[in-house]
Amino acid sequence: MNFKDTLEKDLSNVFFNANELADKHVLGGQELDIVVESNLGAVKGYGKDQLMVSQEVYSHFKTILVKSSDFYIPNIGSILELDGEEYYVEEADEELGVIRIVISANES
Repeated sequence: MNFKDTLEKDLSNVFFNANELADKHVLGGQELDIVVESNLGAVKGYGKDQLMVSQEVYSHFKTILVKSSDFYIPNIGSILELDGEEYYVEEADEELGVIRIVISANES
């Protein structure tokens, strides 16, 4: 077994396992085992307070981690649905079989 095989096995059996770290969510119309984190810190090098003041709108950010074999890398600025709610894609990249997507929604 090589490194890629070991990594894929760990991603499926541990990281994206609903009994371990992941939870079931509906992402882009697909029910998937993914990791979703609320971002209370910085996004793109700006702190939450700086973003709120500069935009004069409160934005809620989340980071989604999903296996690259289960999903696609969405375009920045596109709309992505998570659990029935629409969010804007702020960042999206892929590394070592994992897609990381930062999404935002404006709230009042």
